[in-house]
Amino acid sequence: MSLILESLGCRINPRSTNSREIRSTRPGGDDPTSLQVYLDTLNINCYTDPLPKPSDIITLVQHYKDMSFSKAMYYICQVCGYEYYSNNYNIVKPEDDPCLLFLNSIEPKDRILDEVPLRTIDESILNLYIPGPHILFLNEGISCETQNIFEIGYSIKDNCITIPIRDDLGNLVGVKGRTTLDYKKLNTSKYWFPVPTPKTQILYGLDKTYNYIKDAGRVYVFEGEKSVQKAWSFGIRNTVSIGGHELSDTQIMKLERLGVQIVLAMDNNISPVEIKGEAAKFVIKDNLYCIYAHKNKGVLGEKDAPIDHGLDFFNKLVKEDMYRLRV
Repeated sequence: MSLILESLGCRINPRSTNSREIRSTRPGGDDPTSLQVYLDTLNINCYTDPLPKPSDIITLVQHYKDMSFSKAMYYICQVCGYEYYSNNYNIVKPEDDPCLLFLNSIEPKDRILDEVPLRTIDESILNLYIPGPHILFLNEGISCETQNIFEIGYSIKDNCITIPIRDDLGNLVGVKGRTTLDYKKLNTSKYWFPVPTPKTQILYGLDKTYNYIKDAGRVYVFEGEKSVQKAWSFGIRNTVSIGGHELSDTQIMKLERLGVQIVLAMDNNISPVEIKGEAAKFVIKDNLYCIYAHKNKGVLGEKDAPIDHGLDFFNKLVKEDMYRLRV
């Protein structure tokens, strides 16, 4: 713990530090007892700088380093010598290391899929694909510029458009494919993973959209990766996608840690009951909304996303069909 505080510029006060708590200056401050860290929970009080309540060691790093939750986690792992891409932080450390126990405690483990470890993939895997925009995506409203930003490519071997999946830190963790074959005639999947990844641990696009989300104070949560790209093409960049219509515990935690208004923007075939079911998974419910096309439902097809009919219609939905969720 001292390593993290010192890396932030805090000066430990040995007189006020014991087995239960650490006292120090805040980063860049002079008061030797202004920062209080409880070693059993790693919760933090700062008496000379208002931090969000409640605050913990990750909040402290986020605040003073001006970085996202995941980047703060990565920073802590780097400082302490932990392995970030591991569910159990596979390192040689005492089992009673309070920081290690804390990091393990905040990782949701209720869902089976969330227990699949996230792994980085060598960037050279993308050399197997032809980089560049695809006409199918262009016809759906995803500009060539946007496709280049999101590294769209094509796999001749697999006959599919390739969508690299990157985690919050921008590291490659998988590749999703959109087949260009007649999937209905062939009775096969439209989307699949040539390079698998535990999608329940990913908020797609967050590595590119984080600053826009913080600036807007709002995040639109889509189902599909294409919706993020389509919104980006229209100039709406405070978005992420979850790769399906069910939110995992890890995705919920990451959304809550953004500290902004969360707007669930699911596809049109998701019912109000299902939306409320997803909303009920959140612990922090004060700033939770959804887009449900009640007044404008006739325009959307069964599986259309709110962004599928252009910028003007999306803005119309936000104005007329965005509702606060009370669960």
